[in-house]
Amino acid sequence: MLIPKPAQSAYENADTDIREMLDRMIAELKATPSWEQRSTQFLEIIDALELAFEGDEDDVGDEFEDDEDDEYVGDDDDDAFDDEDDEYVEEQTASGEKVNGWHGGGGVVKPTGDEDDEVEIVEDFAEVLPFYVGAVLEQLGETKIERPEQAAFYLLSCHPEHTEAAQSWLQQGGNLKRFQKFVDDTPDYEAILEMMDEHYDGDDDDDDDDDQDEED
Repeated sequence: MLIPKPAQSAYENADTDIREMLDRMIAELKATPSWEQRSTQFLEIIDALELAFEGDEDDVGDEFEDDEDDEYVGDDDDDAFDDEDDEYVEEQTASGEKVNGWHGGGGVVKPTGDEDDEVEIVEDFAEVLPFYVGAVLEQLGETKIERPEQAAFYLLSCHPEHTEAAQSWLQQGGNLKRFQKFVDDTPDYEAILEMMDEHYDGDDDDDDDDDQDEED
């Protein structure tokens, strides 16, 4: 499945210090020969990003420089997922819904630098993850999706071009089953999916409550 070039660049819109961190991530992924190995590397990067987001910025640089010598260890709660989570992708596809119903916050990359823009305080890692994933993927310069591990991370991107390409790949042949097997075999990725769904499902519930309050 071909991957269109994103209409807007998350990488170019990033601040200089963020871009330097993105460059380290991109270099690590480019040095990894296959997506089977790259998926593990990407999960390590996401784990380091989450640590940085939670306030450990001083350690994040070391994480990116030294993680080639470290083995990625999943959370102790990985086995706690319900059977409903294992069936998530299949149910979403069968119902005609997108596999990632949140679409990375709508799949829109907002330009920066507008003097009228208000500063928004982001309190949830799920809100910023699609930006980082999209910025990294766009700089890899890949032209097609060929593996379930690859599709898994394009589904997390902020770019609609990435998510649509991944969705289209999932609908071909037995790709959905291949993807589901990857999710089942990779609890750390499954945890990311659940984190994203919980965050954006919560946003939808809040919107519904606001609408109800206005009607009353």
